[in-house]
Amino acid sequence: MIKSPDTFGHLRVGLENLWALSNINSLLYCIVTLKLLNRAKKIVKLYYANIDSADLNWLQNFLYGTIIIIGIDISITLFEVLYGDINSAVGIIAIFVVFLIVYLAYKGISQTRVLLPEFLLKEGKTQKKGEQEVNPTTNPKKQIYDPKEMHLLQKNLEDLIYNTKLYLNPELSLKSIAKELLISEKKLSYLLNQHMKVSFYDYINYFRVEEVKQKILDPSYAQYTLLGIALECGFNSKTSFNRTFQRFEGVTPSNFKKNQAIA
Repeated sequence: MIKSPDTFGHLRVGLENLWALSNINSLLYCIVTLKLLNRAKKIVKLYYANIDSADLNWLQNFLYGTIIIIGIDISITLFEVLYGDINSAVGIIAIFVVFLIVYLAYKGISQTRVLLPEFLLKEGKTQKKGEQEVNPTTNPKKQIYDPKEMHLLQKNLEDLIYNTKLYLNPELSLKSIAKELLISEKKLSYLLNQHMKVSFYDYINYFRVEEVKQKILDPSYAQYTLLGIALECGFNSKTSFNRTFQRFEGVTPSNFKKNQAIA
């Protein structure tokens, strides 16, 4: 019996090798991305009021899941090269992969939409010659600004927040407030983190939580849902609102509302 020649065999081998290289490249990419994400989680609260490090957990889990899936695929490939096909295990592996994808999709439904600004992925900015670098996460005892100037800026900041209620803006950022105060982001970051000992995230969300509490007690908001009130007060998702409120008040928003109704 004459066997037909394997005309395209060399192409199949080439594609398999290309697929293996692609998997390895994807694995390395996920590992590097995970490291950058962990770096961003440490400083994100310094610049944004609606992004907490916990908001990045879903993305972190997604990367871990992707690494696991790629790792399984690479392991199967190596096993088949050394010992032969393992078709019997394909079904079990497929079920695991589907479960992982469904889990990540379910967890992602309630997550805040998070974009990582480029500056969060950098360890530091290149400073002009002669310009002193300020990193709010290091050298906490180093005084580079006049304390009197910081006290004045703190008063200006508090007046701005109380009079304009900028915290009601869900897109509020360190940059936008610095622009209102006519100072640099660097100086505002120092004011908050070193002089006032508070992150930008906590400072802004404290006012949002207080605003929520006032509106819960306000009869004119009796028909509003808790989420509706939260959105009115600058929060942009139910998840971040519940987490932040409970951290400040020690109870969930719904329990707080129930306690006020009883009182």
